[in-house]
Order: sequence, then C-alpha cells, then structure tokens
Amino acid sequence: MNPHRIVVVGGGISGLATAFRLSELSRAQGMPISISVLEAQERFGGVIETAVQDEVLYESGPDAFLSEKPWAMALCDRLGIADQLIETNARNRRSFLVQHGRLIPVPAGWYLIAPGRLSTLFGTSLLSWPGKLRMALEPWIPARRDTSDESVGQFIRRRFGQEALERIGQPMIGGIYTADPEQLSLHATMPTLAEMERVHGSVIKALSARRQQSTENTTTASGPRYSLFVTLRGGMQTLIEALSTRLQRDGVILRQRAVVARITRGDVWTIMVNHRETLEADSLCIALPAPQAALLIEPIDPVISQALMTIPYESVATVNCVFRRSDVAHPLDGFGMVVPSLERRSFVGCTFSSVKFPGRAAEGAVLLRAFVGGAMHRDIMALDDVAMERVVLEDVRDLLGIRDTPQAVRIRRFSHAMPQYRVGHLDRIAAIEARLRESRGLYLTGNGYRGIGIPDCIHQAEGVAEQMIARVRAISHHTVLAAAPSTVGA
Repeated sequence: MNPHRIVVVGGGISGLATAFRLSELSRAQGMPISISVLEAQERFGGVIETAVQDEVLYESGPDAFLSEKPWAMALCDRLGIADQLIETNARNRRSFLVQHGRLIPVPAGWYLIAPGRLSTLFGTSLLSWPGKLRMALEPWIPARRDTSDESVGQFIRRRFGQEALERIGQPMIGGIYTADPEQLSLHATMPTLAEMERVHGSVIKALSARRQQSTENTTTASGPRYSLFVTLRGGMQTLIEALSTRLQRDGVILRQRAVVARITRGDVWTIMVNHRETLEADSLCIALPAPQAALLIEPIDPVISQALMTIPYESVATVNCVFRRSDVAHPLDGFGMVVPSLERRSFVGCTFSSVKFPGRAAEGAVLLRAFVGGAMHRDIMALDDVAMERVVLEDVRDLLGIRDTPQAVRIRRFSHAMPQYRVGHLDRIAAIEARLRESRGLYLTGNGYRGIGIPDCIHQAEGVAEQMIARVRAISHHTVLAAAPSTVGA
C-alpha cells in the first residue's frame, strides 16, 4: 500500500507532538504513513526558546510545566529525558503580590484567589478590613445555579467582592493568561472554581474539604502550587530538541523556513510552500495560532475560518535581566511577584528565576524575568526595545531595591501569541470541532482551543494524532475491502 501522506503545518510544541504521536501510532499499528512538518521560522519550538550565555540560562517563553497534568511528563518519559526533569527549589515556595509599591507575601495555603483557612485571610495585609470581611462571607454567598459560562471577573466579584478581584484575582489570573478577567471565560480557564461552587456551594468550603484529603504541605506553600511545577535541567528547549531528534530518526521530514502560502482541496490536499513548491497530502493538520489557521482555511471553509477569527490573541514579551546579588536589597525569599493593573506598573509579573530553579545563574548573580504585555498592558508592547527596557528596569529596580544597572538584559517579543479565552469560548470550539468532522481530513491543534499550557497542548495534539490514525485505518480497511475479489455467484 502507498503510505498515507500527512502534512503538519507548524513546528511549535503542538505540531511536533502531533507528528511524534503519529509516528508512534503508525509503528505500533503497522499503518504506513509519511509525515512532514512545515515550520515557517528558522527554528522549531514556537514560544519555547532557551539560550545559555555567560553561565546564565535564559527562558524566553515558558520556563516550566505542571506535573499534575500528566501528558508532558509522559512525553518526556517516552523521549528518554525524564531523568533531566527537576523540581522547583524546596525552599521559598511562595509568591508575592504588589500593593502600594511593596511586595506582600501570598498567605500560606491559598489556592490562587482563595484562602484555605480563614485565619490566613485575617492575618494578611493584602486587603483592607472591609475587603477581608467581604471575602470571609464567601461560604454564605448562595451558589449560582445557572450553568452557563460567565467571566472570571464576574465569578470572583460575585463570590469574594470587588477588592478581592482587583487586588488578588486580576493579578493572579493575569499572570497566567495575560487577559482581562472581565472577558475571560470561567469554564475555559478556571473550571475547577466553577466545580467547587457547584459541588460545595463555596470555594472556601471546597478548599477546606480538599485540605482534609491533601498530602501537600499547605503550611509553607502559597499562591501557585509550586511543588507541582517541573522543568528540564538544560531548559525547556531540551524538549524541543529531543522531539526533533527522535522525529528525524523515525523518518519524519522536518522543514524549516517553509512558509505555507496557500492550501487547496481536491481529491487530495495541495499545499503551496514558499510560493514556488507544492506538496500533496491525504490528511492535513494545522498547528498554528487560530488567526493564521483562519487565513489558510478561508478558501476551503469560510465558516470555520470565520469562527477561528473570533478567537483573539494578545502580544507579550519577556525581559530577562541579570544583576549582582549584592545589588539587590530584597531577600528574594519567594519565586516571584504579580502586579495588579491598578498599581500602574510596566509588567504583569516577575519571576525570580535563579531562586525558582537551580542552575539558572552564575554564583553571585540573580536572574529575574519580567512578563510584559497582554490585554492589560498593550501600551508597553507598543514601545521599542530601548524604551521597554528602560521602563521595565525602572519598576524592577524600584520594587526590589536594586541599586545598580543590570549585567545583561534580553528582550524577546511574541506577537499575537497568547489566545484570549473569552466567555463562551468552549461553545465556539465545540462548533468548530463539529464542522471539522465533516472536512475529510482537516485537523486543528494548538493553544487557541482547549488549554494554553504545555501539557494541554501536548494532550490536544496527541488526541488529534489519534483521530488521524483512526481515519487512516478506516481508509485502509475500505481500500482492502474494495480490492478483495468478489465471491458473488461463486
């Protein structure tokens, strides 16, 4: 049999994970397929990018992933790099919120926006006394019975009050999604909170029940569950390099600087590359941001294209900066800080990278990484690199008491890289998926659909690969039956 030809457009983590799972399944099931991955840029990995210079490890994009979601851990294991995984430093597993120019620790045992114990609420200076009392009333706020989607902002305000939203919810959520909580979908981004309200009638009650069953040490950790975050010793680029090496070894064609200009559909998919070359495919997977996918799909299916265009994206940047430890007054006794938008600072948050993970900076140096942009900071993204560096360093130095200039600064911009899951997002995705099922071999994957984190992207990609292999199997079965000699009248 001729191999089933599959082309994957996009060489970020989603495209590479799709190709790898296709390769695994084809070997395991004896399905003859050929796989090509087309990447427009000069490198694979998309937003995952690591650089090492002067004993400093810089992460331009994601610096870790959640081990609680098993798909990234499982992929590392299958690639043979699980022994390179490292956890966050066991000490100082907490974060800070900025309030009136000061770093205030998130109380121990909090789950993002909510206290595990009311005693920790009354002991913090994050909120005024009226704000604390309003938050403490949450267990007695009637649960919402309407199961339709709502914004994260509406949920937090309804259950905890406006001050909790502005001082805690907005910066915590913004630090993850770089989004406006008033537009962010609760069901698509924080379904656990909705489930807590549905089952227990209260987030605080749910956290209390969870605490009774949990084995995690809630007496020292605060904010994000840092004990669940892992990375690779040599940086997240290690995952991309391992995927690329294995795919090439398995015969998958990886092409860089391969810009897909147009896609047409006849008996097969025809992909025009770099305006001068055409490839044919029996199945096509587009692993690009939704707006880019929409442009390619528009001539084929305007309905899917229009739906994809309704998924907005925001541009973001990271500003990595290295200082001498002796020049930083703050003890850096945590993993980072997030900043409420009402503080009017230039960045969403800042990770103390050399504190969070070992081996990130040379002896006597501190590596800090500020996150810039998103829905609440578009004005900063409009600045050139020189101006961005100036305003970000001004705020970093002010908040951390840094006396001198940095030893090094690296700015990396990601244009339209962060999808914004607005209210009703899951309904829109369900409609797109229903339409795709009628498309005869067209598939979509990426961070714009059902999760922005690395484990979520891998999970979605592997699911798409399994759908594609199922189609190959069905086509092969049909071909064999059609080719079999007839026994009618024998």
